[in-house]
Amino acid sequence: MGHFWNARCVTPRTLTSHVRFCPTLAAIAKTLNISEALAGVTILAFGNGSPDLFTAVANPDADTELMFSELLGSAAFVIAVIGGAVLLIQPFGFAPWAISRDLAFFIASVVWITLKAADERFSLLDSSVLIGLYLSFLVLVIWEFVRAKREVQRTHSRSKGDEILVVGTILVLMTYRSTVSTGGGIPELHASYQNLRERAEILIRRKDPTVPSTTTPEESVLPPNEALLTDFCDHVNPLDLDEWRQGGWAARLFCLLKAPFVLLLLLTIPIVDIGSQREGWCKLLNICHCLTLPLLIAFVNEVAFLTMLSVPLCIWIALAAVPLMIIVFYTSRTDRCPPYHKMFTLLSFLGCIQVIYIVAQEVVSVLETLGIVMKLSKSMLGLSLLAWGNSVGDLFSNVALARQGYGKMAFAACFGGPLLNLCLGLGLTLMTKAFSSANLVAEVRKGVMGENCEIYLLQILTTTWLCLLFTNFQGRRSVGLSMIATYLMFLAFSFLGEFELIHPYGTDHHPDPNGG
Repeated sequence: MGHFWNARCVTPRTLTSHVRFCPTLAAIAKTLNISEALAGVTILAFGNGSPDLFTAVANPDADTELMFSELLGSAAFVIAVIGGAVLLIQPFGFAPWAISRDLAFFIASVVWITLKAADERFSLLDSSVLIGLYLSFLVLVIWEFVRAKREVQRTHSRSKGDEILVVGTILVLMTYRSTVSTGGGIPELHASYQNLRERAEILIRRKDPTVPSTTTPEESVLPPNEALLTDFCDHVNPLDLDEWRQGGWAARLFCLLKAPFVLLLLLTIPIVDIGSQREGWCKLLNICHCLTLPLLIAFVNEVAFLTMLSVPLCIWIALAAVPLMIIVFYTSRTDRCPPYHKMFTLLSFLGCIQVIYIVAQEVVSVLETLGIVMKLSKSMLGLSLLAWGNSVGDLFSNVALARQGYGKMAFAACFGGPLLNLCLGLGLTLMTKAFSSANLVAEVRKGVMGENCEIYLLQILTTTWLCLLFTNFQGRRSVGLSMIATYLMFLAFSFLGEFELIHPYGTDHHPDPNGG
């Protein structure tokens, strides 16, 4: 896990939306002192899956045929295609128990949905068990991490005891050497003696409180706003000068075209990068983020002009942000980040999620239009175009993480995000529908492709598990290729069934009440 925190140093001017998302997740994980895999199944999974989750819960009366195929289809796409792409980009070895746990819980969830929704009825108890499966998975993941962390702490305590023993032994030897005669003491040039003496000196020097600080006296007397405007201009420059100098005319044209969007990101989303200078801190720019990011979130979610006490929400945001901006100005410096800089990590995470959500929504709109033009059924539209569109956020974030060396986090999120959507999204939606019925049972329409999605999702999960067993849990590129090939087979079967070239596995038991 040591390489996880060695983030690549980047200058602020080279950052784009997906590049700043990776350091933000690394900073959150390090601040919480959690592992890369745990960050993937919790923080990143919630970030990627929250738009779909909130949409499903907020629309309990939506067409379950479309919701069913979309949730199962996007789970198959994220696990097989995005997870396979992660392994193609960065192969790595899995912890056998961890990946087996993820696969087992996912298979159990799909099997439970398949069995209980076979008669297209889902009771309140069925929904509760589905939600309980995800909560049990989450508790088990956190418990295993806490147990491993305690084991590391015990090992560290034993190693500290060994260091003390080495220091004590060397001190005794050195004292003894000073008292014995020169003719019969401990030979100074003996290899073991010299090795122990060096170890003792290193340990003593490391623990010596008199070692001078790396902070220079001149740094403490610098004005708190030294080069304030210069630092701000350096951080808001939307052009990558290295890319500009090394690129041709096409690359320079692309830099100019994306410059306004990069500038908008720089002015609204703070940077918290543990691998860059001052962890990405820019005093004046971070002060502006206290206002611009909340306004961005309000406008994106179309609540900026909602009135509270006859005053628009955007005005309330500005009134709340101004005192905060004043506090940050008087309690921070330009030359180093303040102690509360880690609080900006949360703002950065929220901003990145909003940007990814905007892009994903636009892609979904285009794909929905394409599905209408192609006259696809609701079930096929859900498992293909809508599933791909709703997985754009996972694709951007997970592939970007894999490219920057965080493959374990990205692959863990390929299971955590779909499991969150499937268990909580489907479970809470059907629970709400069950509460609205007299017999506490929700009517579920899976559509013609519902059984196809269930069977092939189980096949993708079991194939992945078998491939990892055969490779001794080494995530090779061949495993990624097999995952992608399984998904392509599922897609080909579904399209052949959609255009009535073959008969699909699933059968629609109930007529569509809307006549579709």
